[in-house]
Amino acid sequence: MQLQVKKMGLDHLNVDVLVVGSGAAGLRGAIAASEEGAKVCVLSKGPPGLGTSTVLSYGILAGAQEGGSSESHRKRTIQAGRGINQQELVDVLVEEAPMRLQELLRWGIHAVALQGCLFAEGRPLVWGEEIVRCLMIRARTLGIQFLGGLTVCRILVRGGMVGSLAYSSVGNRWIVFCSRSLVLAAGGAGALYLRHDNPGQMLGEGYILALDAGAVLQDMEFVQFHPGGLAEPGLPRILIPSSLMDRGLVVNSRGQEILAKYGLRGGSASKQARDFLSQALYQEIQKENEEVWLDLRSVTEDEWTEDPVSASIRDVLWKRYGVRDRPLRVSPITHHVMGGVRIDPDGATSVPGLFAAGEVTGGLHGANRMRGNALTETLVFGARAGNSAARWVKNGLQAIGEKEMLEEFQAFLSSVRPGDKSRSPADLKRRLRKTLWENAGVVRTRQGLERALADTEGISEEARHLSFGDGAGAIHQTLMLQLAARTALLIVKTALKREESRGAHFREDFPAQDDERWRGHLLISLHREGERWSFEPVSKKNSVKF
Repeated sequence: MQLQVKKMGLDHLNVDVLVVGSGAAGLRGAIAASEEGAKVCVLSKGPPGLGTSTVLSYGILAGAQEGGSSESHRKRTIQAGRGINQQELVDVLVEEAPMRLQELLRWGIHAVALQGCLFAEGRPLVWGEEIVRCLMIRARTLGIQFLGGLTVCRILVRGGMVGSLAYSSVGNRWIVFCSRSLVLAAGGAGALYLRHDNPGQMLGEGYILALDAGAVLQDMEFVQFHPGGLAEPGLPRILIPSSLMDRGLVVNSRGQEILAKYGLRGGSASKQARDFLSQALYQEIQKENEEVWLDLRSVTEDEWTEDPVSASIRDVLWKRYGVRDRPLRVSPITHHVMGGVRIDPDGATSVPGLFAAGEVTGGLHGANRMRGNALTETLVFGARAGNSAARWVKNGLQAIGEKEMLEEFQAFLSSVRPGDKSRSPADLKRRLRKTLWENAGVVRTRQGLERALADTEGISEEARHLSFGDGAGAIHQTLMLQLAARTALLIVKTALKREESRGAHFREDFPAQDDERWRGHLLISLHREGERWSFEPVSKKNSVKF
């Protein structure tokens, strides 16, 4: 598949199904669409499959039949989500997870099933690389095309066609992709925060691409913070596995045990109540001005080898960080976004021809996410979105909107003019990350959120007037920042609106969970008059219909 001759001055490519994102959700979606007979192309910001949250994950996939059951999986998922998970999405996840995990084993993944999960046997610190390797081999066998170095900045749906405008930092040019359907799998937004364990480019642009295309977003206030973020000065930020956080001793500088001080149950606080533990650690660090330490010196051999992740990270922690001889400084770290694009069980959004899967979507996890569900979600709903996208191509009406889309993209590009060169995207991104971490992070208040809102609105306005620079890197950074600032605004606005504490969203000024007023979803969509906000209470079925 080659780029076609320019149309209306733009490089141009036609494909049946376009997939934006090459993590596990995008790869599984591409495989499903290709197996249905569609011509598929996958776009990524970096090298295909790399620079994704999948690669940097612990490679843990919940839902293995060995050591687990569907009913236990369902119960723990809803418990973590504090009762606002979309039940129909949960049902699909727990019913299809075993099949998808067995599929990976048939395709040759190196992994072991244990404790109701499948543990990918990748290299320490990049365990998820093994998942990507397995899926990439399958995808390339099917002849799926991959194009890297592309920043998608706009998606339009017109007359049965989906158009995507992308900037190529490799070719230093703009490219229009015209497809009959599109699977959005662009990942989350953890890197919007100062402390995070995501790839640096995980800035949430997928949410804005979907919103501008006409899709509905939900639950954007729910950002997960993991308590086990390594906070040693001068050393890389890595995530301490939940099993080790629960086996070790968590103390402050005065030797006080954190679990006892905050009334948390020992043995499962990090795995089952990571929101409460993150809030406790943040209170110690920010309010009590204490350092928090994780002491692993009493962890036994059996406990180190309890699961493949803690066993494989042992040498790293022993040799690089000296945990046999001293405790480690830890602090909460931004890990995952539970909110996102609203989908039905087949991955369809409210926009005909636009499908979505993975962390860019919302609804499955509710107010917080159970360990292992993120990667399982990518496989289950990636496959469903890919199948749906391919079926849409087969059953769709004749596409007549290509000329209209090209004209709109041309108009957009003609409006891009040299801007302010006095500020750099990097400076604005640092400010954005700092204000989100300090004012819209683990512990939130109205005063802090209003400060974050003012800061983020100012940064967003400055980003709109930035110069696109002279090089490919500068254009990419500016485009990413403009989209990132808008996503940050949505997180802050929804956090301000939800006046309760639930799961990962903790309002110090509204510390109780309020089921009477807030057991439901904050929805956002765009209309001619601007943003439209609504609240949808959780019903018994809690189903989505478009």
